[in-house]
Amino acid sequence: MAEDQIVYVAVIPQDSLDDELAKAVAEVVGKAPYETRLLLVGVIPRIVARCRGASEADSAAKRLRGLGLTAIVSSEAELRGPSRGFRAQTIDFGEGEVAFHRGDGGERKLRAGDVFLIIRGIMQTYMEEETVKTGVKLNKGATVMLGGIPVFRKTKDKSKSPPLQTEWFLRLYGRQSSDPAVELRQLDIDYSFMGAGTSPSSLTNFTAVIDNVKKMFPQAIFDERLMKSFGTDIPATTFEDDLEINCRLIYFQHLPRGG
Repeated sequence: MAEDQIVYVAVIPQDSLDDELAKAVAEVVGKAPYETRLLLVGVIPRIVARCRGASEADSAAKRLRGLGLTAIVSSEAELRGPSRGFRAQTIDFGEGEVAFHRGDGGERKLRAGDVFLIIRGIMQTYMEEETVKTGVKLNKGATVMLGGIPVFRKTKDKSKSPPLQTEWFLRLYGRQSSDPAVELRQLDIDYSFMGAGTSPSSLTNFTAVIDNVKKMFPQAIFDERLMKSFGTDIPATTFEDDLEINCRLIYFQHLPRGG
């Protein structure tokens, strides 16, 4: 990592936390003790420090590890870069391998040993929708011309509203990249491959897909901490940004990179 880039330090939350540890961590990361306490509780890794360059981040991480914490060091590019995962629409569960297919004909095959981590979670996205409202409005010019007799005209007002869409997702990771090897989304999948077992409910179908994926990759870690929303400590994030950051922090937690 270059010394002029932003590097983040995250820690794995503690099951129990005393005031002395909170004060010691606060001294390392330059935050108030009460603020630091909030960063040291929960179930997913939390970002505690934003550093300028790798040396500053490594120094902070070393001091945090000296306090008995597990620290993760990641560059801004590693945490905030766009996900390049393979989003599949159909699945073929074969003998010893699974073939994932995109709508454009792309295919990715994974065998049991190719996946070491599976993350299940809930994602929220805004789907912008345009609505048109009709009404009437007093036409002042025409009213004056007719000697004060009210004249109305029809109006149409267009507005765009971003409804919040919630769906389950599943991400499969290999050890080579923090981008998922395959991503599955509840509302993306064409469930016709399930044949007679297809349900009218996409959630029921997706649950069945999850069960089959777990059977095909029995040695993979199954992490479902993102089945509810968790915030991050990086400014100017969106729901989607938060999801990417949280998934990568969980990935780094399961795949430690140095001591």
